[in-house]
Formats: sequence, structure tokens, C-alpha cells
Amino acid sequence: MVRPRELQMRVGLPLTGGALPAAARQRGYPVLFSANAFARTFPGSHERAGEFQRFRVPRPGQLDGLDAALDSAGFVAAARYGDYCCEPEIAADRPLRLLRIAATAVMLMRCNAEASRRGLPGPMPVLQGWTPAEYALCAEWLPLARWPGLVGLGSVCRRPVHGPAGILAILEAVDALLPPHVRLHLFGVKSEALAALAKHPRVASADSAAWDMQARAERRTGRDMAFRVAHMDAWLQRQHAAIDDLQACAALPRSLFDPAAFGGAISGTEELVLEALALQYADLLMEGQIEYRDAVWQAAQDGVWAVAKLRLRGMSDALLAEYDEDLAGFGERVGELMRRD
Repeated sequence: MVRPRELQMRVGLPLTGGALPAAARQRGYPVLFSANAFARTFPGSHERAGEFQRFRVPRPGQLDGLDAALDSAGFVAAARYGDYCCEPEIAADRPLRLLRIAATAVMLMRCNAEASRRGLPGPMPVLQGWTPAEYALCAEWLPLARWPGLVGLGSVCRRPVHGPAGILAILEAVDALLPPHVRLHLFGVKSEALAALAKHPRVASADSAAWDMQARAERRTGRDMAFRVAHMDAWLQRQHAAIDDLQACAALPRSLFDPAAFGGAISGTEELVLEALALQYADLLMEGQIEYRDAVWQAAQDGVWAVAKLRLRGMSDALLAEYDEDLAGFGERVGELMRRD
């Protein structure tokens, strides 16, 4: 079974039946089905052959035992079914994006009304836009009397992480507007963006079908289900490993030297000694002699003895020489910082 984690990764599935959903169900993978998987087109004999006709309702029990969500297939659906994503390839100017944002609000109202009529819970609201200000406007326009605990963030799969219209800028804009209990699902966010997003307090989950694209790129023909399932497994394991690494980094101390380890107070001279120690380990890091986590742990340990020696003996040339004996160049660096100050 998939372990609970702070950021949940959903596996995008292109098929609603067969080996892929069965494998996901067996492994306990949370999944996201594209609306395209339920789409039906006009038959070949029809004058509109190949065009979208309707969506097929899942068979009773088809999704039992599966943690499944439905994606509107926004970017593709924008061209086929009238979805309202706001990527520049679809909506190049602000006036059109404003209309799409308004249409998103209207569609949510209609979907909520239909869900209420059928006695179903309403769909997850999705914020759309391209600039941070447009996402903020969408948040104002959505017809919500109360915000649910989970809200989607659309039009991010082709977006950079940084920059004035990057994902982080979007998160900053909506974070200022959303109630504290609201968290976000990021549709189709790229794996490399996890490093910047996995620890964000607003981000609850993300999804991707990149694993199947990788499988197609690796083997253009002859992709049997066993091959695709193996790619799905390997991809999700890589995402979990990346998230685990980020959570481990988040668990590291936010200060290199804990004042509690020094009795709660550090003098100016002691601060110089600790700065010199950090610089020594920075050199080791940049020289490739030590890994970051090891440097953090070892420097924190060495800081205690360095300050203890200083408090016991006082600052002197003899102490600097002893520092050099313990850690090559350390005493010399302490002397340089003292002369600088």
C-alpha cells in the first residue's frame, strides 16, 4: 500500500479498464482519470465521424476499491469540449483569458447545481488564469459561499516554477486570498518542480501522466501492459523518493547551531568561531569531500567542542594553533575573521 505522505502524487491513467487500473488498485495508487478516457466520438459512418459526441458513465462498481479522481483534461479539452484553461497556446491575450475565467465560474455554478439535483457532492473548484492577478480574480469570481478544503490550480503543467508568472508567484497570489484551511491540487505539474513545491503548506497533491509518455518514448511499438505497468511503478517510486528526500531535508534544523547547545547565549567571539567553522565545512562541500547532510551534522557537533574550548581557555594564539590541529585551517580562519572585525 502507498504510505501516507504530506504531498500526495496521483497517477494519471489514460484507460478506465484493464490492466492499468487493476495494477493501480492492487498497489493502492491514487489515480486521476482523464475525461478523455470516458469520451465517445461519432462513429465512422456519421457525417461528424471522429468528433466528440458524449461522455460515457462508468459502469456500476467499475471504480470500486480505487482512490480515483477525474480530470477535465483541460488542455486537450479546451479544443475538443470547451474547457477553459488559460495557457498562451489557447488564450494568448488577457481579454480572452478574462472570458475563460468567467466561463470557469459559470461552469462551476452549473456543475454544482447539477450535483445538487442528483444528490452528489459538488466538484472541486479550479482556479484558472495566467498571471498571478488573474488567478486572484478567478478566486473572487468563483460562486462559492464557503471554500472547500481542496481546490485545484489549473494551467500549471506547462508553466515554469520561477518568474513573474511562475508557479511560486501564483501560489503567493492565491495564498493571500484563500482561507487558511484550503489546500491545493496542482494539475500535471512537472516532476522537477517538486523540489520547489513539495514543502509548500498550501500544496496537498499533484498528478502526472508523464510515466506513460516516457514509456511511449522508450518503446514506440510493442508496449504491452506489463511494460506500461512497470513504467508506472518506477515513475511513482521516483516521485515518492523525491518527496521523501525533501521531507527529510525539511526535518533538518533551520539553524546550524542550536543556542540551547551553548546554554542559550553565544558571545560575539563565539559567533566568529562558529562562522569560521561553517566556512570550513562550506569549503569541504564545494570541494566534494562531504555531502550536505553530513556537513550539517558534523559542523553542529564540532561547534560544541570549539565553543567549549574557547570558554575554557579564552581566545589566544595557543587556542588557534589547537584549532588548526583539530581541523586543518580552522584556527587560521578564526584569526582572519577576528582581524576583519
